[in-house]
Amino acid sequence: MKSDTTPLPAASATRERILIAARREFAEHGLAGARVDRIALASRSSKERLYAYYGDKERLFGAALDHGFRGFVEAVEFTPRDLPGYAMNAFTRLASEKDEHRMLLWAQLQGHSPATEHSEVMQERVREVEQAQRDGFIEAHWRAADLMTVIFGVLFSWFTTPDLGQRTHRQWDDAEIERRRLVVGEAVRRMVEPRGRTVTTPIEGVP
Repeated sequence: MKSDTTPLPAASATRERILIAARREFAEHGLAGARVDRIALASRSSKERLYAYYGDKERLFGAALDHGFRGFVEAVEFTPRDLPGYAMNAFTRLASEKDEHRMLLWAQLQGHSPATEHSEVMQERVREVEQAQRDGFIEAHWRAADLMTVIFGVLFSWFTTPDLGQRTHRQWDDAEIERRRLVVGEAVRRMVEPRGRTVTTPIEGVP
């Protein structure tokens, strides 16, 4: 029986291994602390090959960040008329793919600008939220860009808030991820619900 999976060309497979290893290394150590030799070893490549592909460590960081953002966008469907559902799914993704949220935090610290294609994705999403506001699905009081910023603030709060006697994200089990996912969804629902109108059902399990 013929396989439906088309194998990647050798060069593409090598680049994929490098980007996965680089994302793990940068997520753990940041741009300054990451070691190219460790990335080469983890990706079964060579330092020379890494530099040939990406030029220097900073460009490799950018490529790894873009690779992770692309994976996030493809994995989490954006639903402008159901932002609580989107927020919950995004939180689940970030909780399960811990390197992704750490890379995004490092990018902010490093002042790294996203690739043009990713900026365009976010701008398009802002426009979709504006349309959902005009259609009455989202409270029109908010500027759409501000609303998206605050939603991501809610998503990242579990990963950046100082210790409050709770387990760190590396110790969350499935039940704890689900509980926090529901809290995120309900927080976003209360924020975006049009005043005087019920559009989405309150999230069960959250007071």
